[in-house]
Amino acid sequence: MKQAALDVYRCPRTGAKLRLEAGEPESADIEVGVLSGGITPYRIVDGMPTFAATEALAGTASFARQYYASIASTYDENVQVTFDLYHEDEQNVRASMIDLLHLRPSSKVLEISAGTGKDSELIAQKLSAEGELWLLDISPDMLRIAKEKISARPIRTEAAVGDACWLPYPDNYFDALYCFAGVGHFTERSRALQEMSRVVRVGGRVVFAEKNVPPWLRNTEYGRILINNNPMFADANPLEILPTTVRNAGIRWILGNVHYVVDYTVGEGEPMGNFDLELPGARGGTFNTRYFGKLEGVTPEAKELCVRAAASCGMSVHDWLDSIVKERAKLDLR
Repeated sequence: MKQAALDVYRCPRTGAKLRLEAGEPESADIEVGVLSGGITPYRIVDGMPTFAATEALAGTASFARQYYASIASTYDENVQVTFDLYHEDEQNVRASMIDLLHLRPSSKVLEISAGTGKDSELIAQKLSAEGELWLLDISPDMLRIAKEKISARPIRTEAAVGDACWLPYPDNYFDALYCFAGVGHFTERSRALQEMSRVVRVGGRVVFAEKNVPPWLRNTEYGRILINNNPMFADANPLEILPTTVRNAGIRWILGNVHYVVDYTVGEGEPMGNFDLELPGARGGTFNTRYFGKLEGVTPEAKELCVRAAASCGMSVHDWLDSIVKERAKLDLR
């Protein structure tokens, strides 16, 4: 960990800035130490802050920590099975997803579930000395391998052990965020997706992918075989829990049509519509008047008379009703 990383890292629970504990040696490269200033101290081990201690993990996150610790040393030599299974070229698939980030040489990128750095290498190749690549994973064993792979790249790199549901970074810091095959292990998927948008600036890009047999393949033998082998293939896609800040979202199924990829641009708050725009036609009014201006219903006879009267006056139903209601209300309120 570089000393300068203290300007970026935050307590994942409170958002407070962190500092190296008093008495710790200060140098450009910090291999061991303790970060304080948050709700708990965070140890630095092998140059990586640990924001998700083993004893604090539960559920799928705890399983992922243990599982990837057991396969970290052999992961790279076996991962191609995922691509061979569908007759796909691994490099082409990874490159096509990374292209969705729309990276510039100076981009600041966060990769979640970075693993052993298979995608980290490809992302780093797209960045110049002005770029930044920050890695986060639940498994320190996988991250050590990823760090080594990109150590020679002339870009700013940092790696931290953490939980995607509580990201140790400030709001709006990154230009892009990438996560391939990690969402299925997030203990709180909705919160993690909110966090992923929080740390990316408005106009920045988010791309993530995970296993999912889509509805049109659920009842095929092909789909049932995959789900039987790994129940994560039956997990739902995340469209219903995407944050309201998502703009121009796309979703596609790749890798045998059983891995989804979501990509979107980060916006600010809810989308805005010109809901005061006057609507054409006999009904008239605006989106706002039709939503906020609802009154009690009338009889069918009254409605028919209203429509005929508005037409005879050359007015929309909205304008005629609005004027009549206002005039009568003013009389009754005298």
